[in-house]
Amino acid sequence: MSLDNAHPPNDIRLSNNTLLTVLVLCGINLLNFYDRQAPGALVEPMRREFGLSDTQIGLLGSTFIWIYALAGVPLGRVADVWSRKKLLTIGLTVWSALTAASGLAAGFSFLLFTRLGVGIGEAVCAPVGTSWIGDLFPPKRRARVLSLFMLGVPVGGALSFLLCGPIAQAWGWRTALVSAAAPAILLVPLLLLLEEPARGASEAAAAVEAKDQYRCFCV
Repeated sequence: MSLDNAHPPNDIRLSNNTLLTVLVLCGINLLNFYDRQAPGALVEPMRREFGLSDTQIGLLGSTFIWIYALAGVPLGRVADVWSRKKLLTIGLTVWSALTAASGLAAGFSFLLFTRLGVGIGEAVCAPVGTSWIGDLFPPKRRARVLSLFMLGVPVGGALSFLLCGPIAQAWGWRTALVSAAAPAILLVPLLLLLEEPARGASEAAAAVEAKDQYRCFCV
């Protein structure tokens, strides 16, 4: 009993930090898919302004997928051996900056360049986010938190089409793309405030818990 009551402030602080971490990671993943889908929601005004062909429209999407797939594996390796917080901060900054920069495009070539950069930046989100959450929560609670993290896929994509269209209609497609990147201004500082868990921390905590339960049972 005395041990349980010895450090209540630390327990509360850890709980708050964990909640903040989950909220920030989920917000980043939501922005990940929001920014990914934004050009798809704005393709018609871009087509009209630049006179894009169907082939060029297809390339904007397919080149993103190719570079995302090619970059994902090596970046996942980097996430295994380097600071996940630093890697995710760089990725978030890169893809958000290039999403906003696409609103300054003067032609197809620059649009294509920004989509390639967004693909590389976004390729860090899934490996870093799932690895980070895996070290925060033991196996018996991990799946439900990962399910919240992965809600960024449908919710981010849906919000992109829901919001980009009206913004583009009111202020133009360029403003819509800049606004798609704006949440990073809040998310990057919040991410830098987070404390990255040690690798394997949740497994170590689970092992200690199991050992304590076994000791209590034996006593």
